[in-house]
Amino acid sequence: MPRKVYLEPIWKFHAFGKQLSTFPPTGYEFITARTPQEKLFDTVSHFDIGRFLLRSVDLVLPTGLVKTWVEKWNKPPAHSKLTYACDHLVFRPEPWIMEVEYASLVLGIDPKHLKRFKRTMERMLASPYCKRILCWAETGRRSLLHDLDSREFHDKIEVVHYAIPARSFVKEYRNEKVSLLFVGSGTSKGGFDYRGGREVMATFALLHQRYDNLEMVVRSDVPKDIKVRYEKIDGLRFMEKMVSQEELEREFLSADVFIIPSHNTSPMIMLDAMSYELPIVTIDTWANPEMVEDGKTGLVAQSSGRLPYYYADTCQPNWAAAEFKKTMLTPDPHVVDDLASKVSMLIENAELRRKMGKAARWEVENGKFSLKKMNEKLGHIFDKAIDGEAAYARKPD
Repeated sequence: MPRKVYLEPIWKFHAFGKQLSTFPPTGYEFITARTPQEKLFDTVSHFDIGRFLLRSVDLVLPTGLVKTWVEKWNKPPAHSKLTYACDHLVFRPEPWIMEVEYASLVLGIDPKHLKRFKRTMERMLASPYCKRILCWAETGRRSLLHDLDSREFHDKIEVVHYAIPARSFVKEYRNEKVSLLFVGSGTSKGGFDYRGGREVMATFALLHQRYDNLEMVVRSDVPKDIKVRYEKIDGLRFMEKMVSQEELEREFLSADVFIIPSHNTSPMIMLDAMSYELPIVTIDTWANPEMVEDGKTGLVAQSSGRLPYYYADTCQPNWAAAEFKKTMLTPDPHVVDDLASKVSMLIENAELRRKMGKAARWEVENGKFSLKKMNEKLGHIFDKAIDGEAAYARKPD
């Protein structure tokens, strides 16, 4: 019988959490439970006013920490051997592993909470109940080491890259057209801007003047001002409504370049693009350069010097700040020029984009983003967490 691991989200499951349940490490099974807190959050967050209220409350209270405290009295499902906590601490006396994107997210949306409650976080991470702290990028690991006193738990911190299953298809290349693909948000508002949609549109408008064989598909919610400004450009197609996975797959298969100058790394959609043999063009902020190896699996342009990416003398992202959101609405022309230069290289060199696309697909099928390597590492971590360090002295390659 597989060992059971309780998968516990901070608010609701993200794409990687759902994938873990579908493709667990050998010998393990993930189980979930609908807690009262999760049901309440789903109800509240379904409405704009509910999301606004949650963000407003976080300005005063560390909502992540509050929710964790409330869940102290929840009981994990029967027969679970280990709790896998996504972006939150566990106050219950049980063995647990935390997957975390960056340190301040564990406490709430606003990074200011880290200064006030960091001692609580440090104490819990140093607890013998906390077996491992997993980051999907070195950038996240750095956010823990830089802004926490990690002397009592630094050896628990480990990078385990996200991964997705390989896809079975033969990439068909066209010669007459070069198609760019941008995928922004699914259902939440704001995804277009955070994933660099405004920079993408300005870049396409610039390149459209240089190349008559260029087209682009934008699968995202699109702000009204963007539609008014760009929708009449030839070769541009907006897909604002939710589409089936089959329809979205057709867009990935027919694209030549995936462009996502995201201000906050979107790892799963990047891995999707790589799995479809697409070179990626992004910018050098947060974990983007870790996801895309410049010159090998894609091209990395400069990020904006205008945007306050980090919160006051920390390694914590400042994405929720009003100043960041306001500044983000006006694309930096230097970023746009650099993006245009990078995309131009791929437009003009079919062999280069095919070479990078194949390298990107290899990383998903066989490299650091492969499901096999991720699950081997996770399985070893779970074994040690349940059976003890002494039983597993050697880590897998």
